[in-house]
Amino acid sequence: MNGVAYTSNDEIHVSANYIGGYSGDVRGEITGVLYHEMAHIWQWNGNGQAPGGLIEGIADYIRLKANYAPSHWVKAGQGNRWDQGYDVTARFLDYCNSLRNGFVAELNKKMKDGYMIATL
Repeated sequence: MNGVAYTSNDEIHVSANYIGGYSGDVRGEITGVLYHEMAHIWQWNGNGQAPGGLIEGIADYIRLKANYAPSHWVKAGQGNRWDQGYDVTARFLDYCNSLRNGFVAELNKKMKDGYMIATL
């Protein structure tokens, strides 16, 4: 398969090509990927209405908080939009959570029944 990994029907699929071609700390990288994919299993997506960047950003936020962020991720404050996705949105969510502990968990809970930008 192309890409790194994906989650479907509560199953995580990881690319053997990605693992085989990864140079560096393979154990750390795969552990980080699994944290990201596990987040998709429990997270809400606003009944499919939430921006994809937010969904991926929450998953990378979990990876960040577990201390499995790779060195190539952007530094805090970089990026063009809060919902740009992945590492950019993870850093933004980390900042929001530093201002209000539990912010990301509350955001996920609010996305159980739908998604409206006004609720953010």
